[in-house]
Amino acid sequence: MTDNLNNDSYISLNALTKFKDEKGNYNFKADKEATKQYLENHIEPRMKKFASLEEKLAYLVDNNYYDKKVLDLYTAKFIKEIFKLAYAQNFSFLNFMGAAKFYKAYALKTNDNKQFLERFEDRAVMNALFLADGNEELALNLVKDIISNRFQPATPTFLNAGKKRRGEYISCYLLRVEDNMESISRA
Repeated sequence: MTDNLNNDSYISLNALTKFKDEKGNYNFKADKEATKQYLENHIEPRMKKFASLEEKLAYLVDNNYYDKKVLDLYTAKFIKEIFKLAYAQNFSFLNFMGAAKFYKAYALKTNDNKQFLERFEDRAVMNALFLADGNEELALNLVKDIISNRFQPATPTFLNAGKKRRGEYISCYLLRVEDNMESISRA
């Protein structure tokens, strides 16, 4: 996705956070405003809209974005409940860099990368559903913990959970390495 250079005032606002005021405090208000402008001017216009959660999930499954196997572990009623719970938490990004990183690297986008298909809450729900593996109580607790920043799945898990077309859920492989230079160099 390319940024609209005429509408990138959020970058200037974010840059103000580097400077201290006369009392030595950083300008975190500018960062909050940068986040707000980024979401309003860069993300919202590119967010694919759906009339309902059911329509959205059907689209995501039918177009091979979401893995139906993950959703099939739960009832439609529960899926609606967990999405409602996620959005009721009133999540907001703590800073501009968090919002920018999420939408550039983690949020699901259309195949042509022109539209966003997920918000943070959606990614949190798909992680909770995947990790809970059918356990509704665990899924509810996980989604609350992810949204409140008490729990953050590892990068590859957070990125790939619940997706039909995905990478692996782990980023490292454990190898047995002896405590000597020869073994370490081979690893």
